[in-house]
Amino acid sequence: MKAVVLKKDGNIHYMDVPKPVPGKGEVLVRIRACGICGSDLRYLQGENPWSEQTLGKKNENPDNIILGHEFSGDVVEISDPSDEYLLGKKVAVIVYKTCKTCDFCRHGRMNLCKDTAHIGHGAGWGEMEYYPGGMAEYCQVWSDKVYPFEKISYEEASALDFAAVALASVRKVPKVFAEDAAVIGGGPVGLMIIQLLKLNGARRVYCIDVLDYSFKAAKECGADECILMNEDAVSGILERTQGLGSAAVFDTVGAAESQKLALGICKARGTVVNVASNENTVQMRLSDLYGEKSIVSVANAKDEYFYDCLKMMEAGRIDVKPLITDIIPLSQVKDGFGRLMTRSQSGAIKVILVP
Repeated sequence: MKAVVLKKDGNIHYMDVPKPVPGKGEVLVRIRACGICGSDLRYLQGENPWSEQTLGKKNENPDNIILGHEFSGDVVEISDPSDEYLLGKKVAVIVYKTCKTCDFCRHGRMNLCKDTAHIGHGAGWGEMEYYPGGMAEYCQVWSDKVYPFEKISYEEASALDFAAVALASVRKVPKVFAEDAAVIGGGPVGLMIIQLLKLNGARRVYCIDVLDYSFKAAKECGADECILMNEDAVSGILERTQGLGSAAVFDTVGAAESQKLALGICKARGTVVNVASNENTVQMRLSDLYGEKSIVSVANAKDEYFYDCLKMMEAGRIDVKPLITDIIPLSQVKDGFGRLMTRSQSGAIKVILVP
C-alpha cells in the first residue's frame, strides 16, 4: 500500500509499505480522509510533539513513522468475530491506547498516561518495521477505539481529534458563560475553541493572530471580532472589555510573544490556557499573575471528549467545514505540507489528504 513515511533523514517519503494485518483486538480501516496537523509539521523540524506535550521531554523519533493521527475511514477487516458488527461501518478513530493500570489511567486521566501507544506519532510501540499512521491507504486500529458515524462526511470526521483537544482546552476554564474570552492563533484548534466557547455561552470572543488569513473562518466560527497581534493588541482588548480583560485566554501559538500577550489581557482571577507545548523559553514576572490569575496547560484529550464532539457534530451543533480549506490526494502530501508552511500566501487552514 502507499503511505507517507517520516524517515530518520527528517524527510517525508510517499512510498510503498506492507499492508497491515489486524492483530488481536484490532480492525483494519481503509482510510478515506486524514488531516495534516500542526504536530506533523513539527516532526519535519526534528521535534517530537507527543513526548514534549505528554512527557515534558524531547524523545528521539524512531525511523519509519507513518504520519497521520486525524483520520476516518471504513472497517474492512476484523480479527475477532465479536467485532463483526463493525464490518463496512464508516468510523472515526481515537488514535491512542493507554496502559489502563497506571495512576493516571486509574484516576480517569488516561490522556496523561506515559505508557501510551499512539498512532501517527511512533510512541509506545517498541520496535517495528513501520509505525502505524493515518496517512496511508490502510491502518490497523483497536476495535474499541473506532466510533461509527453516518450523518457527517469522512473529512468532517477526521477533524474530531483536534475538536476533542479544543473541548479539553475549554473545559480547563472554571467559568465561560457570560464571560469574555480571547483566542491567540487562528489555526484549526484555535478556531474550534472559538466555536466551543460560543456554544458554551461566552459573551464575546476575540480572535488574535499575526496574520489575517483565517479571520474569515474565525468569524464563521463565531468570533465577535478579529484583531491583529501587534503592540496595540493588549490595549485593544482592555478597551473592549472595559479595562477588565478576558476571563479566558487560549494561547495556541506557544511563543514568547503570545504568552506575554496572554498574560497582559487576562482578567483578574482569569485563566490562561496553554494549548501548545514546546521548548520555547518564556520570561515573565511574578507580578504578571496579579489578581489570582492562573496558567494551565492541555495535553491530548479524553475519549469522552471525542465522543461528545462526534455527537455534537452529527447534530449540526459543531461545524468544521469553514476550517477545511484543501482536500488533496495523498500522493500530493508534500504540496499539502507546503501549503500549510506558507499559509499566509496559500490561505490554508486545514489540509485533508485523501488516499
